[in-house]
Amino acid sequence: MARFVVEMMFETGDPRLAHTRPAHRLYWERQAALGVLSGGGWYTNDRGGLLLCEASDEREVRRAVQADPYVRSSLVKSVRILEWTPVLGGFGTGARPDQLGLTTVNDSPATVVRRLEESSRAVRTAPSKATRRLTAHESRIAELIVRGQTNREIAAAFGVSVRAVELHITNIYRKLGIARRAQLAGALVA
Repeated sequence: MARFVVEMMFETGDPRLAHTRPAHRLYWERQAALGVLSGGGWYTNDRGGLLLCEASDEREVRRAVQADPYVRSSLVKSVRILEWTPVLGGFGTGARPDQLGLTTVNDSPATVVRRLEESSRAVRTAPSKATRRLTAHESRIAELIVRGQTNREIAAAFGVSVRAVELHITNIYRKLGIARRAQLAGALVA
């Protein structure tokens, strides 16, 4: 998995910004639950903000950004997606949405990034050999399983059927050479 910084600049002064903000927040809270969003915040002047994402490649991040309610409503003036390699600290998934810094941040972009790094729950290390065999989608499902989510909860988070999740889990188990949920955490770090 790679890390990306997404900078969105808004069409300021458009009254639709305020109306679309709840949908934008809900969308990115769902992305956080899926392990895509690790943090984010608004610039002081409300002209834009940063999102910190994890994905297999830039195309995956671009797809997530294109589904953002602000983007779909043509309220975004520009988007920059940059792959990011933290030198000190890092960020990890697993934070609750209220811990993700999605509220207005009255600081510079550098301060936003520093705060996100400080508040991260875990510093990610290089992916294990086992994890590299999984697709990005399978990796996100595996992480949700390890966090204790049920197949039904995972299906709701992705907006798919429980059967679809079960098929992904079968593929994950096959690729990792395991047979039970209890073996998954150990297989992911192998």
